[in-house]
Amino acid sequence: MNVIIIGSCAFDSMEYHLHDAFIHAGHLCSIVDPLDRAWVKGKYGNVIDYLARRYSDTYDKKLFLQYARKVCAMQPNLVICVYRFIHPCFVSYLKANCECMVIQVNPDALTTFEYQQIFASDYDLYFTKDPYIVRFMQDNMKLKVKLYHEAFNPRVHKKPEISKVAAEEKAQVDVMTYGTIYPYRSRMLYEVIKSGISLQVYGTKPNRFFDSKLSAAYQNRYLSGNEKAKSLFGAKVVFNQMHYAEIESVNNRFFEVNGCGAFQLSDYRPILKDLLPIDPELVSFRSIDEGIDKLRYYLAHPTERHEIADKVYRHFMENYTYDHLVLYLLNATF
Repeated sequence: MNVIIIGSCAFDSMEYHLHDAFIHAGHLCSIVDPLDRAWVKGKYGNVIDYLARRYSDTYDKKLFLQYARKVCAMQPNLVICVYRFIHPCFVSYLKANCECMVIQVNPDALTTFEYQQIFASDYDLYFTKDPYIVRFMQDNMKLKVKLYHEAFNPRVHKKPEISKVAAEEKAQVDVMTYGTIYPYRSRMLYEVIKSGISLQVYGTKPNRFFDSKLSAAYQNRYLSGNEKAKSLFGAKVVFNQMHYAEIESVNNRFFEVNGCGAFQLSDYRPILKDLLPIDPELVSFRSIDEGIDKLRYYLAHPTERHEIADKVYRHFMENYTYDHLVLYLLNATF
């Protein structure tokens, strides 16, 4: 199978892990990155290109027709579009000029639909992670769409080869969290800090509205790959706050944390019943007060959290790696 992925080439991105899994399974696979601005020149070239893509349909269409011709020349059997701002002309060109299946895999919450390019494009098949969006697309737009679950890469998010007890002793981290520090997340994290629980915050600091009350907890580091796995595994508890736009879904952190053997406490979502091998009430919270109470409980009960983390890890290794996801995408498409 010759597979082309349209999206980011960045390390630890979904596209990176899909590419790795396809290669690992013995397929040919390449990534075409729509944000590769090799032709952009000058000090403000990237800014001009960004604005032109966003506000000029003529410019955006011209670029994606160039990408479409490039992809067709690569003679793929399958094109997987992960980048969510693909002009509909790209899909139309491929379907008219290339004998391949063109599918869309959306890894984000509904707030990222932008100008709804996804819905304006006639993909052969759509994959989305939120059951609410699946129903909406099926019932209201009559699109061919399937639910999928995100994944982790065991070759990148690798569980450290030491015991959880030893990792925690070495790291000396009670509670950690990571990701973009949105204002809603800042308020939740500040409640944890006010409660007296020791917290470390990793991830992307926003350009605006960063809450200075988090400064002492903020580590000013972005975690990826093996460093991420080691940090997660070494923390006693990883505190995961889902974006409010994850209506019935969970974020990708949920899979990464469980996939490297860490102990996770996350926002409750009904889909946790389908994803976890244990009662989701044990490892989730419906309010920040409940979350703080459970943080205190599990910090005081290490054996219990270690047993839960190990059981969940083994379940995720058996069901939610990118190798499993690639097989699911192929079986659902062909």
